[in-house]
Amino acid sequence: MRTSQALRHLIGPIELLHEQAGPGLLRLTRLGIVALWIGKLLLDPLWRLAEIPRELISPVGLLALLPATAVDQLLTPSCLTAFLVLTLFVLILCLTNRAFHLTSTVAAILLTIYSSLIRSFGPAVHTDIVPLLAVSVLAGFAWADYFQVKFGGGKPSQSKTWSSFPLVTIVTILCLSYTLVGLNRMLSGGIHVFTGDTMEVWAVDASLRGYYFNTNIGWHVPEWPLVTLMLRLGLPFITLFEMTALLCLVSSHYRWIFIPTMLSFHLLSLVFMNIFFFDDMFLYLLLIDWSRRYPILSAR
Repeated sequence: MRTSQALRHLIGPIELLHEQAGPGLLRLTRLGIVALWIGKLLLDPLWRLAEIPRELISPVGLLALLPATAVDQLLTPSCLTAFLVLTLFVLILCLTNRAFHLTSTVAAILLTIYSSLIRSFGPAVHTDIVPLLAVSVLAGFAWADYFQVKFGGGKPSQSKTWSSFPLVTIVTILCLSYTLVGLNRMLSGGIHVFTGDTMEVWAVDASLRGYYFNTNIGWHVPEWPLVTLMLRLGLPFITLFEMTALLCLVSSHYRWIFIPTMLSFHLLSLVFMNIFFFDDMFLYLLLIDWSRRYPILSAR
């Protein structure tokens, strides 16, 4: 009984996140996600991919559907630069919110090609998967709104909850990404992941690989017993939060525990593993039910 009461207190009232979201919050979400991608692309010298030997590329995703000659042409400095400029231009058009169903669809296709380009040169980096899917979600619901107005004889604003659908979908994808990572760790690694030297191996391996953020700390982890102990004890703790991330959809109490816990985890990943999950951390803004706090953002 005490356990049940403690769990009920932890979860709190069951209320769907963004249930009362209005058009204003949806527009802000569109602007935020598009601006996130613009910032990511501005920091990425995509044309430098042309300097990598062609034999090292293994086309994946949409690139795998193209002829080899088309891939070779795309991987020239001029084409990569033109592709980057075109993608930025389309994203800027998305910011205007005009014909968003069209511009967001083109943006989703271009960003998928961009992601395919990056992954064709090395192992998958999952930090931009959720933002990529978020653009597709926004495009899909924008088309639903368009067809509702065009052929349904109504307006999306006639429904008090229409703006909540894309927001809830994006948050579900974000939480599900954590849940699947936690489940995969449990199923593929078993109990040995938590009892062995997994964290030290991951820290050293990530440090030696080198990413955008090189702290040169991770490869020292085996030399620091207290840090090693902290990382080992933290792994099952974080895995539990990952596997239960979907509770964020319905529990405001749990969200306020999840957010600082996982933000701390991501900051430690930056320090010890050179991996910065900035994209996911930015999307944590959607874990706050803004429409309940600010009536101007509500559908009521």
